[in-house]
Parts: sequence; structure tokens; C-alpha cells
Amino acid sequence: MNAKQTKLAILLLAAGQGSRLGNIAKALLKKDGIPLIQRFWQEASALNAIESISVLGFYADQIEPLAKQYSRVVINPQAEEGHGSSVRIGLESLNTHFDLLLIALVDQPSITQTSLALLLNTFETQGNEIDALVPCYQGQRGNPIVMRRRAVLEILNTPAQTPRQWLDQHPKRVCFYETKQDAFIADVDTLDDIKRENLELI
Repeated sequence: MNAKQTKLAILLLAAGQGSRLGNIAKALLKKDGIPLIQRFWQEASALNAIESISVLGFYADQIEPLAKQYSRVVINPQAEEGHGSSVRIGLESLNTHFDLLLIALVDQPSITQTSLALLLNTFETQGNEIDALVPCYQGQRGNPIVMRRRAVLEILNTPAQTPRQWLDQHPKRVCFYETKQDAFIADVDTLDDIKRENLELI
């Protein structure tokens, strides 16, 4: 991605309850001694985003001191309503004239600067008719996703709509990018996932 030409905003979702892990803050799980939320923002720092937002909900009081070192923090007061409500409040909090928005999940420990750059560089090669990119691995949709500003504005102009709903409604405007990296579908929901990713419990 040519940072001089393309203005990037990043939205990191870290509001979940971690219920399948026994109610823990996944953002504070550690990989190589570094909390996942810190790890993501450090990997993303080279992208030179003009706006960086962390959406928090459950455990916000524990996560916020760390998150605000790297991003603006937005709290979802209805985090129990799930992922859709968190991404929506994050979109509504954007206030820069970005060109592209990257929406990421905090519980993907294997996402690196290289992974993020791959998505953005691939998006840059798409035609103007493409407004979103979704990484896929062996046919399974993954994250992070990339969206063009006009697609984000369409979502915001549709009450209660989420990016997933927009993607489903506009498949011809989406690049479903098949990759060879399972990092894009590898998240942390179970104790087996924690072992697979070599994470440290809080």
C-alpha cells in the first residue's frame, strides 16, 4: 500500500465476553509475553493509519489503559448484543476522511504486519468496482476485512446494518481473496485454540 496516496483507518474489535473460555478478556491473553491487543497495534503501526480505534465492551476497565496507548478507545455499552453492535458503534465513531477501512478482531494472534500489508496491497490491485476484500482460506471466510469508504458510508446510511450484511447483499462488489495463510481464519475461542497459538492465560 502506498501510504502517501491511500488514507487508512483501522477498527479493532475487542469487546467480547470470552464466554467459551470461561469469561476472560481475550485482548489480554499473551503471545510471547505481549497482550494480544498490544501485539495487534504494534504489528499495524507500520501501516501509518490516519485513524485507529479500539472498540471495547466487556472488561473495558482492564483493557482500556493498554488500548489507549495505541488507539482511540470507544466503549460499546451494549456489548452483550454481540459482534454486530460493536462493529456498528465503531463505524459510527470514525471521524476522518479515510479511503480504506481495515476491520480486525483482537483474537487473531497470528495476524502480522505482513498479513495486513498483503490484504491492503491486494485490495489496491482491484478495479474500482470492488469495494471490499475478504480473505479466505480453503473456502472459509476470514478476517481482517478491508472496505472502501463508499461502502462504509452505505452501511452507515442504512440503520442497524453491519459489514457482514453489506457483504452478503453486494457479492459482486466484494473480492473474496483465497490465501494460503490459515492465520486469517485462526481465532481464539477454546482452550484448544489457546494451546495451538501458544498463548498465556491471564
